[in-house]
Amino acid sequence: MLYALLLLLFMLAAPNVKAQRLSLKTNALEYLILSPNLTVEARLSRVMSLQVGVAANPMTKPINGLRATNFRVEPELRYWFNRPMARHFLALSTTAGFYNVQGNHHIYSGSVVAAGISYGYALVLSKHWNMEAEIGVGVGHFRGFDYKDSEAKPETPNFSRTLPVPIRVGLTFGYVFK
Repeated sequence: MLYALLLLLFMLAAPNVKAQRLSLKTNALEYLILSPNLTVEARLSRVMSLQVGVAANPMTKPINGLRATNFRVEPELRYWFNRPMARHFLALSTTAGFYNVQGNHHIYSGSVVAAGISYGYALVLSKHWNMEAEIGVGVGHFRGFDYKDSEAKPETPNFSRTLPVPIRVGLTFGYVFK
């Protein structure tokens, strides 16, 4: 439902798109959890932009007994108080992905879908470079498998929870194409 709303907003804003800005970014904080990521943001109007990010941690080597892999797609519709890609913004943030966490002789694997609201600030460093700080909260629905590593994986998902989640935490560096 949320993706349909984002698509509708994008289509309504698309007639206003001319030669607009485009930004290519990466969230530096994601590298702390070994998740390389890349985000593209496009200006939709005078005060709106749409960004879509992809992040993944395909590493299967355990660190301190914990092994965590994930793949996420993170669309976000932003309302800018000044102009796109500069200063304060509020965003409708979403995340969809897959995860597999193993540690302490326990395995959690499955999918997550989350939505929430974020606030951020984009600092213009130069004509083409930006730095953004963003934080947001939301609600995520987790569905999957929860079992001990000494047991066989269940045939059907046995874990389903809806929990508050930090929908966005970021310190992002971006290159703006003008």
